[in-house]
Amino acid sequence: MSDKVIHTYLFKAGLWRADGKYFDEGGREYPVEGESRITHRNALWYNESDMKIFGSQEIAFNNYYEIVPFHEGRDVTFWTSENDALGKLSGQFVLAGDTILSVYRSENAQYTGSEYLLRVSDIVYRNWGAIFCGPDKLSSWMMRLNRV
Repeated sequence: MSDKVIHTYLFKAGLWRADGKYFDEGGREYPVEGESRITHRNALWYNESDMKIFGSQEIAFNNYYEIVPFHEGRDVTFWTSENDALGKLSGQFVLAGDTILSVYRSENAQYTGSEYLLRVSDIVYRNWGAIFCGPDKLSSWMMRLNRV
């Protein structure tokens, strides 16, 4: 019997809905909702995501990721993203059992961040992350992703 985890997020095309909590630079908490659409075409994987933060002002973030698929036997791959607030980002995804880790930075190295995606089931992942500008936290979040 194999203990190898079969990931579905990123690895299978589909739509994921997300909801959770967003924390700004001062630690203030806001509800957040969004979706992530994964597609596979032209030898790449794509993740188009939209997130809305609800509070005194509604804020929206859009990301468009181009992901190099994981090669057989490898547990790390690379991605790039266009983020409407942070500019061009580049990073790596790393598989660690039931977890997908992501570390990244902006093209000008001003912004860095990390994310942790925990597989709960084939259709549910939990996500935690943070973005920094130099030594200062810009935001952090915790979300639940459900495959639609």
